[in-house]
Amino acid sequence: MDKIMTTKERILLFLEKKNIKKESFYRETGIAASNFKGVGLKSDLGVDKLAKILKVYPELNDNLVWLITGEGKFEVENVQQKKDHQSGDLYSSDINDKIGDLLANLFAQYNTQDKSLMFLQSQINKIENKYSKAISEQNKILNEILLATKLSAK
Repeated sequence: MDKIMTTKERILLFLEKKNIKKESFYRETGIAASNFKGVGLKSDLGVDKLAKILKVYPELNDNLVWLITGEGKFEVENVQQKKDHQSGDLYSSDINDKIGDLLANLFAQYNTQDKSLMFLQSQINKIENKYSKAISEQNKILNEILLATKLSAK
């Protein structure tokens, strides 16, 4: 049974097939080497890092499904053809638009969740303040009752 490769392992295979030194890859993408060693190799890559890699190596766009899912085959010919295309070609723009839309969608979801959490926190603070005031008022009334009880007992 074949070993299932992670996205990071597929990236390393791409580097090997294209004779790109890992050190160059780390420097050009700004991604730490520790992400591709040991336990880090088995962890998720993350959309932000994938976007950096695709920006530096746009020729991977033709192999994007393989890179992300492992489905299909890595085709070196596609990589070379893509490298020969200009950066403004239709396919490149389409992929970049899709990646941009994906990142925008993820940011919008994060932003919505963040705003929801801030709203909930403000509601919790309001409730805590009301309860705090109510408890203080209740303690004040109880103290007055205790004082009145002591005075009437004398």
